[in-house]
Amino acid sequence: MELKIGEKIAKYRKLKGYTQEQLGELVGVSGQAVSKWENGGVPDTYLLPIISKVLGVSIDALFGVEKKISDYSKDDILDVLFKFCLQKTYCKEDKLDFFNFLFETIWTLQCAHFENERRWPLEDVIEKNRGNPQITSQIINDKGTTYLSLVENFPFFCAVRDTPEISRKILAEKNFGEFFSLLASEDGMRTILFTQSTTESSQYTADMIAKKIGITTEKFLEIEPLLIKYGLLNEDSLTLDDSIIKVYHKWSNPEIRPLLMMAYQFINARQCYYDFSCNRTKPYFEYA
Repeated sequence: MELKIGEKIAKYRKLKGYTQEQLGELVGVSGQAVSKWENGGVPDTYLLPIISKVLGVSIDALFGVEKKISDYSKDDILDVLFKFCLQKTYCKEDKLDFFNFLFETIWTLQCAHFENERRWPLEDVIEKNRGNPQITSQIINDKGTTYLSLVENFPFFCAVRDTPEISRKILAEKNFGEFFSLLASEDGMRTILFTQSTTESSQYTADMIAKKIGITTEKFLEIEPLLIKYGLLNEDSLTLDDSIIKVYHKWSNPEIRPLLMMAYQFINARQCYYDFSCNRTKPYFEYA
């Protein structure tokens, strides 16, 4: 056991890139003490938590009783990920870029699903496919589907976990035609883009909106009910000189962007996959 812990300290020290003197300074002992540990000595018990923290491993790992990945439950793995993210979030010197880390985590999970021999860094995959207009990593099975865009300037991820209720809700919806007619009309699309163009809280009259997007007030008033119905504009009233004027507030809706991004992928479909897995045996919809 004495030699084992010394070997482990030496192993993890080298992985961190520390000299014996540097590790000793971080732990609060001399480099000679570290050398003694690595040649058969044993650290004082009170130093073990410090050594563990500095080397970024558990005390169990120092004693050579590391778990295999199969020994960890799903909750164990999620707890470790949670604690790691929590530490990074509160560390001012190493602020975690949440969205970069999110995409890297998604890519890592999909990479493992495809049984790649190593975890290719996401930035390397993106660089390798630089210039391609549409490269994706996709998993399709009876439990659901994922879609990860690997294009540098068009990053997005979509995941759908299949349930019978999803299909029932979608097929029971009666307003698809009405909603998509708003997207399909040039005036409707320009108005939607106007509602999403800023996060300001200004008030607009119908004439002001029509002028800004380059359509007539009559055209705007034709599509105005749908814009309000689907939460893209909020209507209010303003009293001015004993007159009541209808005014509108723009309402930014984050769902619009991924909707349009997925539509873009359909329009420009090239079926270019970096990784692709499909073993689905059932249809997406049971259409009568």
